[in-house]
Amino acid sequence: MLAWMIYAALVALALCAAAVLAEEALRARRMPTRWPWIIAMALSLLLPVGMAMVPPGAPEAHASAPATATAALHTKAAIPLASAVIDWSGARPYTSSAPVNLVLKDLWFASSITLLLFLGVSTTLFHRRKRGWATGQVCDVPVLVSPDVGPAVVGLMRSRIVVPAWVLQESAAQQRYVMAHEQSHLNARDPLLVATALVLLGAMPWNPLLWWQCHRLRRAIEVDCDARVLRGGGDIGDYCETLIQVGQNQSEYMGAVTAMSESRSFLEQRIRIMLSKPRKWAGAFAFVLISLAIGMAVFAAQVTPPAASTPPTPGTVAIDPALLDAYTGEYRLSDYSLVTVARRGDVLTVAPIGQFMAQGVIDAPTLSDTEFSIPSIDAKLTFAKGANGHGSAMDVYIHGWLVATADRVDEATAEQIRRDLVAHVKNQVAFPNSEKALQLILNNQYDAAMMSHYAKGGPGDPDSQKDYYARLGPVESYKFEGVTDYGWDIYDVQHAHGAQQVFIQMDKNGLMVSSVKRRQ
Repeated sequence: MLAWMIYAALVALALCAAAVLAEEALRARRMPTRWPWIIAMALSLLLPVGMAMVPPGAPEAHASAPATATAALHTKAAIPLASAVIDWSGARPYTSSAPVNLVLKDLWFASSITLLLFLGVSTTLFHRRKRGWATGQVCDVPVLVSPDVGPAVVGLMRSRIVVPAWVLQESAAQQRYVMAHEQSHLNARDPLLVATALVLLGAMPWNPLLWWQCHRLRRAIEVDCDARVLRGGGDIGDYCETLIQVGQNQSEYMGAVTAMSESRSFLEQRIRIMLSKPRKWAGAFAFVLISLAIGMAVFAAQVTPPAASTPPTPGTVAIDPALLDAYTGEYRLSDYSLVTVARRGDVLTVAPIGQFMAQGVIDAPTLSDTEFSIPSIDAKLTFAKGANGHGSAMDVYIHGWLVATADRVDEATAEQIRRDLVAHVKNQVAFPNSEKALQLILNNQYDAAMMSHYAKGGPGDPDSQKDYYARLGPVESYKFEGVTDYGWDIYDVQHAHGAQQVFIQMDKNGLMVSSVKRRQ
C-alpha cells in the first residue's frame, strides 16, 4: 500500500510538471489555462488506479520466456518502480507489513470522509446564511446582496451572483466590471469545474500534489476569467482598478465558491499577466513547452505501478510449517539469476533477482506438500527433496510450461551470483554471444547448441512468431542499448514496418538462457 501511494505521488508530480509547462504554453498563445490542471488532477487519480486494476496484455516471448501478465505490465511501462527495494549486493528486500497497510487504508478512508463531511457542513451553513441575504439588481442583472460575501458565484445547479453591499455604492463602471467577471464565470460553468476538482480531491485527499493542482486550477480559472472580460471589450486600466478595489475590500473566505477576490499576491500576479506583452516568438515558445509537457505526461503514464501481493487462490491448503522450512534457501535460475525462498507465517515467499517477469517479494500460496503457486503470473513451483529431506531443486512452470529448473545452492554461491549480476549491470557490456543470440531470435530460429542447460522448452508457437515478424517486416538495423537493472541485454531493433526491443539473458559460457521481445 505504501509503495502504491509513493507511486501515485510520483505520477502526480510528473503531471504537475506537465501542467505547469502546458499552462505557460497556453498563456503564451493567449488561450485558456485551466484545462491542463483539471486534466492533471483527473490523471493523477485515474492513472495509478487504472494501472493497478486493468489487466495488461502479454508481450511476445521467445525460448524459455513465455508471455505473462507481469511481463506485459513492464512492456507498457518502461520506468520500473518496484514494490520492494532490493539491494543487489545481497541485502534483504522489505515491504510494508499488513498492519501498516491496514492503517494506511483506514487513514485514506477517514480523510476522504472527513473532507466530504467538511464540504457538506460548509455548504449547509453557507446556504443557511444565504437565506438571509437580500435580492437586488446590478446592471439590470438579478443578484444576491450580502453584508460581507462576494463578489462571487454561488450554487452549483442554479448558480447565482452574490455581491457585497459596498458594491452598490461604487461607480457604474466598476459595477459593470464586477458583473462582467462573475457573469463570465457563469457562462464558462466554472462552478461545475471547481466541484469536479473537489470530487477528485475527495477521492485521494492524502496526496499533497493533488491539493496543489487544485490550488493552481483555482488560480487559472480566475486568470482565464480576466482574459475573457478584456476580450469582451473591457478597458485594462479600469478593470485593474476594479480588481484592486475588490482586493482592498477582501470578502470572507468561501472555500469552493468561485470568487473575484483572491490573495493580494495573486492579485498582483493577475495584473502582471494582463499587462504582459505577447512574446516575439510566442508560437515557437509554446510549441517547445507543449512538447515538453507531452513528454512529462508520457513519463507519468510510463511509470510502472508496484507489484501488488496476491491473496491466496482458491484450492490452497495448509501444510506443516516445518515442511515449509525445508524448502527455504537459495535456488539458482542461471549464472545471473537467483530466487530466495523464505517463509512468512504459513506462506512461502519468493524473491527473484535477475528476472524480467517478476520482481520483489512475492507470496507463493500452498497447493500441496511440494507445489506452490504464484497467481499474479500464472506460475507454479514444484520442489524436489534431497536425501537430507530439504529442497534440492525447484521446477518453475508458467502457464503450465516448464521454463526453468533451479538447483539449490549454498549462500556463498548465491552471493557470487549477486555479485556477478551487480557487475554485469554496472559494466553495461553485452553478454558473450549476445549479438549471435539476437540474430537467431530475429531470424526466428531455434538452435539447441546455443541454449543453456538452464533454458527449458522450445521456441514457442512457430506460426505466431512467423506472423509476428511478417508484420514487422525485414530488419533494417539494430543497436545494443545497454543492460537493464535486472541484468538483461537490451537491443533496439528497427524493422521496415515497425520496431521492437529484444531482451536477452545469457550464461557465462555464452549460451542463451532466455529472451523476451517487446513491440514498440
